Amino acid sequence: MRARLAASVVVAALVLGATAGCTFITPQVTVDHYDPSDGIGADVAGIQVRNALMLTSDGETASLLINLANSGKYGTTVNLQYNNASGEKVNEAVYVNSNSVKSFGGENDAKILMTGIDTSAGALFPVFVQPEGETGKLLAVPVLDGSASEYSALLP
Repeated sequence: MRARLAASVVVAALVLGATAGCTFITPQVTVDHYDPSDGIGADVAGIQVRNALMLTSDGETASLLINLANSGKYGTTVNLQYNNASGEKVNEAVYVNSNSVKSFGGENDAKILMTGIDTSAGALFPVFVQPEGETGKLLAVPVLDGSASEYSALLP
């Protein structure tokens, strides 16, 4: 009787282990960071960059769509730097208040126009994001052409 009970417990434990064992060896995908849209994101010295992308129709002028979130207790200036087609560094400085999000490029948002560039839809364009007084980060921002209906009205 005890042997039969012990065997039943061992079989039940083996069945449970076999059916639930994959959760012990499979990595949890839900903890992986990803960008759920067309743009990219990054955390740069207390500033969270979200859904950064560029829209262009001619490859020479682009509109930068970007959300900058500042969760700190002080506002800060964020420098957005890129090189134009002739190799000159261009700097766009924007101020982001504390505990706020500043959006650029949307229908009702301020615009950041990147002029004199040389890129095409499908490319990744380097934009350096640097909060004032901090170390910045180089982002490879995707370039789109506005053929998607949600972006067509946002072209420069």
